[in-house]
Amino acid sequence: MGSLMESDAKILIVDDDQTNIKFLKEILEDDFQIKTVTSGEEALDIIYDYKPRILLLDIMLPGINGYDVCQKIREDERLSDMKIILVSAKAMISERQKGYDAGADDYITKPFDHEQLLSKIEVILSQEPQ
Repeated sequence: MGSLMESDAKILIVDDDQTNIKFLKEILEDDFQIKTVTSGEEALDIIYDYKPRILLLDIMLPGINGYDVCQKIREDERLSDMKIILVSAKAMISERQKGYDAGADDYITKPFDHEQLLSKIEVILSQEPQ
């Protein structure tokens, strides 16, 4: 990994698909502290205690969807440093725009290349003040 990768960076994966969670964990668990939840409600429950640097947030979730989770986080000043990458099978520009409007920092479409995901995370971490 590049020198920017920090193994203490926390990432919260929010996805209701166990296959996606397994795939993301395999890519990320060697370099980061990973926690996974399967709903937006769970994410909002643990986010204050866990304090992830990056939230990998699936859009299509049961209950509160990813856009709504994103908006709730952006409305809370205590979470202003958290970076949000929306993950979606929807590649349409309108969906992407909706994600940015909700406050997402980046957007990645499934199926994605794991190198692409890692480079997006690396860019985010390199921008963050320590």
